[in-house]
Amino acid sequence: SAAATLSLPDHGSMLRRASRPLSRAASRRRLYATAPPLPEWETLGFNATPTARMIRYNWSAERGWDAGESSPEFTVTIHGLSNVLHYGQGLFEGLKAFHCKDGLVRVFNSHANAARLQSGAERLAMPVVPPELFDEAVDRCIRDNVEYVPPYGYGGAMYLRPFLFGHGEKLGLGAAPHYSFCVIASPVGAYYKGGLEPIDALVVEGFDRAAPRGVGNIKAAGNYAPDVLPSILAKEKGYPVCLYLDAATQTYVEEFSTSNFIGVTAEGTVVTPTSPSILPSCTKGVVLETARRLGMRVEERPVSFDEVGGLKEVAACGTAVVLTPISSVTRGGTVHSYAGFDTIATLYNAITSVQQGEANDALGITRVVAERPHDPPCRDAEAAAA
Repeated sequence: SAAATLSLPDHGSMLRRASRPLSRAASRRRLYATAPPLPEWETLGFNATPTARMIRYNWSAERGWDAGESSPEFTVTIHGLSNVLHYGQGLFEGLKAFHCKDGLVRVFNSHANAARLQSGAERLAMPVVPPELFDEAVDRCIRDNVEYVPPYGYGGAMYLRPFLFGHGEKLGLGAAPHYSFCVIASPVGAYYKGGLEPIDALVVEGFDRAAPRGVGNIKAAGNYAPDVLPSILAKEKGYPVCLYLDAATQTYVEEFSTSNFIGVTAEGTVVTPTSPSILPSCTKGVVLETARRLGMRVEERPVSFDEVGGLKEVAACGTAVVLTPISSVTRGGTVHSYAGFDTIATLYNAITSVQQGEANDALGITRVVAERPHDPPCRDAEAAAA
């Protein structure tokens, strides 16, 4: 592949070394003396935790994409008239890498994120990041921060945040003179420390997430700022998550604030809404394919809000947690409650087992990026050696 043959600045032998186990001493030599200390794995949450290196590629009309660089500098300096600041020309992605039971570090489902970023770039008239470049950048970020991948047995992962933005001096609306594609990594802990925990959802009234022919179906940075206020208001009322309906009629389910909607009917069918303004969750694709492989019936179709009360289970689906069970959905004075989440738990366990390297990757959605012995030893050392 292109990633296997590219000559990388200051990392000429990096990819050759990636096929061999990385000793703790060798890994440390790859980091600058000022690199942040490793976190306490047991106390990690889903928050930003400093790592050693950021990856950045730059694009210009004359040269296209450059060879990229790995840098300990995480500050991005751009012109004050940059497109991303004034016209919102920015996209981002979210995916994870895992230290697995066999000591290998694997990235999960990156091809889906690369495809979604490409779709967004085309919609916002930005230069496309080729899939090979996307994977190369992600892999470099993982390898350059491999010591920060939470060890197997702690339930954590390395969260990866690729982002693409337009910058450079530009007063009028139009293509930016320059674009940058970056990847930052942050170790995160298990979202659920003691098993799946259901939460309550509130249907948003008075605000819409996306217009019918807008950009709700791409991961544009500007899609998320309008949800900050509704989310704050919902949390003040005791609801951790918002559910949006379609902007045109307010009668069809669209998605939660930062995740897709999954429902399970009384007959056991897994259903998820379709709409041109719903962001296609990369994780949802895995959930649906896993459900099919487990023999479940799957329906992708418009879902009327009138159906929500008759569902047996509801969940929010996204990268951060895979699946979050919903215990209730409230709209005005009506509360729809859900007593259990057996189907959701089955899907969650099947997917997280693949992520941790504990089950066969039948869908072919993981990719080995590095090899790292269990050092420090994982908490479940006997399971890792089994």
